[in-house]
Amino acid sequence: MKRQRDSVHRATISRLAALIVAMAAPVALADGPRDESRAAFLRGVSEAHQQHFTAARDAFLEAYRLYPHPSILLNLGIARMRTGEFLAAEEDFGKFLADSGGAPSEDLANARAALQEVRAHIGTLRVRVSPARARATLDGVMIALGASTFVDVRAVVGPGELRVAADGYEPVVRQAMIARDQVAVVDVILSPSGAKPPDARDRPAPAVTPERHATLGWALAGTGALFAVVGSVAGVEAIGLAHDYNTPGSNGYQAPGTRSEGIAWRTSADVLFAVALVTGGIGAYILLRPMTRGPDLHVAVGPGSLAAALRF
Repeated sequence: MKRQRDSVHRATISRLAALIVAMAAPVALADGPRDESRAAFLRGVSEAHQQHFTAARDAFLEAYRLYPHPSILLNLGIARMRTGEFLAAEEDFGKFLADSGGAPSEDLANARAALQEVRAHIGTLRVRVSPARARATLDGVMIALGASTFVDVRAVVGPGELRVAADGYEPVVRQAMIARDQVAVVDVILSPSGAKPPDARDRPAPAVTPERHATLGWALAGTGALFAVVGSVAGVEAIGLAHDYNTPGSNGYQAPGTRSEGIAWRTSADVLFAVALVTGGIGAYILLRPMTRGPDLHVAVGPGSLAAALRF
């Protein structure tokens, strides 16, 4: 399939290259003071016939500058297509089709075929840049930006380099991959020069009011009380299991499962009471001591250890 597409592509290019020679007559036979334009046009035809498409492009550009005949645009577009200037070739074919100057239907069909061939190499990059006064280039070519809105930029398929800059802002370089059938979207927000990402250490400590101070104390005290209640339940369950394990005739007498379950409940009760003691103690300390400043939480991490200290 790829070989078939390449064969069609080469056939299309060869046919269009031959068209350059066939189009020589209309301009060469023009009347009036157009000798220089005709000479440049014929020079372009000669260069194209020798496969020198860069020289042919330059000659056709000169001919069109001297006398903007529509047929020159068709030849110029074909030459630019052969030199890989697909965006410029698209513009040439578009202008020719918009104002063909009464060109034959065959020439119009050839122009449409060439335009379709060129567009196979072109995609769209959708760009939005902030601030509004920023400047942007794509592969070194300046692009027109909207006022903080997305704009579509035609670009050659493949990787492209987008550069964005503005006075007083850090420049940004983005790499974009332009595809034929999918719009590539790039949204760039410049940062002021000298700005650095926000750091938690640079943020001011939140203000602690007396109301928040009391709320924190009661919350910790209440949490301690809750852990104490749950710990009491676990302790009662551990005592009941111990009684069954040590009482002859009970279902759990000397049963390993009863013993293991009892140990688990007792361990849970010990942990819950310890947590209740710590949280309740801190809560009581906060409530009993007048607030002099906001609480500071210091956390230290070391090899195999984690330490935290709350200072008021």
